[in-house]
Parts: sequence; structure tokens; C-alpha cells
Amino acid sequence: MTSWHVRADGWVSAGSAPASSGGGFSLAAASKTSDTFGWGLGIVFNGEIAGNDVLDYPVPHNNYTNLGTKRTGNAIGLDALWFPAGASAWRPYAGLGLYYDKRAEIARSNVTGWLYKQQGKSALNMGGELGLQYLTSGGTLWGMGYHTIRGGFLSVGWAMP
Repeated sequence: MTSWHVRADGWVSAGSAPASSGGGFSLAAASKTSDTFGWGLGIVFNGEIAGNDVLDYPVPHNNYTNLGTKRTGNAIGLDALWFPAGASAWRPYAGLGLYYDKRAEIARSNVTGWLYKQQGKSALNMGGELGLQYLTSGGTLWGMGYHTIRGGFLSVGWAMP
């Protein structure tokens, strides 16, 4: 008779998104659900411009400065994680994920200083992750890593026997 044992190591990560993609605070919750695979859910609180600070229509005159495409909300996504088989106390891992956010071409009126959305779109971006965890004899996980969207992060968690 085969017995199924679900492994569910879990951890939370906090970090700082790279300045090149708007900066901001990032959080993730993840779980290693088998010897080699896991999943993570991440969010980056880094709208470059808050959506409620932007008027939702184009500048009504020609005297404006185009600020380019900016993120107007948070990014949220799901990561698939891979752990090499046989890793013991030191556990390296890699991941790929998809993150969703809203972006808009923003312009600032030279007359009023107000911000306008020239055109908006939603974006789905692929991100990559590399990390390293240390599993203590007491079952506590400590980790650190880098995610191309969430940035550098530190992790703490637990391991199920």
C-alpha cells in the first residue's frame, strides 16, 4: 500500500524591488510542496505613479510634457520554484514567474501640473528568481535571493517533518 506524504515547507520573503523597475517594497509567500518543486505568490507595492493621482483621459491641450510609460499600480504574480534533488541543509533554488501590472503613458500638463493618462494597458511580465535557503536542525528556514521583479529579499520560514 502506497502512503502519500505532502511536504509543505513554507516561508515569507520581504525585500525591495529594483530601482530600474520603479523600486518599492515586495512581499512573497511560498511553499516547497515536494522534494523538487514549490510555488510562490508575490506582490510589489511599487506603482511609479498612484492611479488616483492621474486623470483618466488625455491632456485636453497641446502644452504638456510626456513622462513616458509608468506603472500605475502594484505588480502581483505567481512563481514556480525548482529545488535540486538531494539538497540538505543548504538549499539553492531557481524560479520562473508571471507578474501582472497596469501601465500607462503619462503626461504632465505644463499649464496646471496635473497628470494625465494618454493611453493605458495591462502588462504580463516574466520574472526569474535565484535563492538560497538554510534549514536549521530545529526546522527554521533562513534565506536570501534575488527576483528580477521583486528585487533582493530575505526570507524566514519553517520546515515540516
